[in-house]
Amino acid sequence: MHGGDLRGPVPGATRTSEADHPALPDGGDRDPVPGPDGRAAPVRRKGEALRLPAPVWEDLGEVLVSGGRLLLLTDFDGTLAPLAADPSQVELAPSTREDLRALARPSHVRVGVLSGRSLGDVRARVGVPELIYAGCQGLEAEGPGIAFWHPEAERQRARLADLAGELRARVGSLPGARVEDKGLAIGLHYRNAAPDAAERLELEAARALGETPGLRILRGKKVIEILPAVDWNKGECARWIRDAVFGAAADVTTLYLGDDETDELAFGALAPWAVTVRVGPDEAPSRAAHRLPDVADVTRLFAGLARQARRLP
Repeated sequence: MHGGDLRGPVPGATRTSEADHPALPDGGDRDPVPGPDGRAAPVRRKGEALRLPAPVWEDLGEVLVSGGRLLLLTDFDGTLAPLAADPSQVELAPSTREDLRALARPSHVRVGVLSGRSLGDVRARVGVPELIYAGCQGLEAEGPGIAFWHPEAERQRARLADLAGELRARVGSLPGARVEDKGLAIGLHYRNAAPDAAERLELEAARALGETPGLRILRGKKVIEILPAVDWNKGECARWIRDAVFGAAADVTTLYLGDDETDELAFGALAPWAVTVRVGPDEAPSRAAHRLPDVADVTRLFAGLARQARRLP
């Protein structure tokens, strides 16, 4: 199944007309992003990335009930679970947990959660052992029968731990700011910080890159990520998961859902072979082919698929 095969809205999802989301005038940024095979994923401006113009759940459900290979991949914060003022308070709804468990039961279906959180953190919050989990923007991944830690990133683990300690000493006293050592990444959180504190974190992140070679910055929602400067992201991790589980030559229907700029890298990389969905309001351009308005629509999508999975023998 490809993005062009979709023909209608997810049941229960917010329905919007084209007039509700007018396209911006010509001349906006639409630079293509090459995928792994050289094909480009166009940047869709506000209103251009359609809100699931097809019944994705029906197309995915057809693959599910017919025994076709199906890979369901999703971000966690802001996609599978609502954001919270304190990231440590983000929780997955129990009903969603049971739906994910049901979807992981058929042998031809695999479900993965890819997150900026550490692998252990996201696995504990979802709490379904049968799933595949990826942490630190895909630098580490583990699931039934598979495991991956990026070797170049692993070599930077001790350096990142030292840097996290230095950053805590520099900015740990800023009200509302938090430095998180994730092992293969450092998160500088400022969701509850004043604007001047956020600016200070930006300066300290830039300073860290200047003083410590081999690192890069990735920005999410109210968080600055400091990671090893390796050619790897959620999109590359998603492709690794597909190949590790089903084989590189397998015909696999793949869905990827995400809500922020870290997922945009995945949308660009996955465009040639996956159905990509940006979750959230039409406030920014996206390389995803489709949109869902919020977490509630994502949970409806998984609930509908889970109902079909439970009917399978």
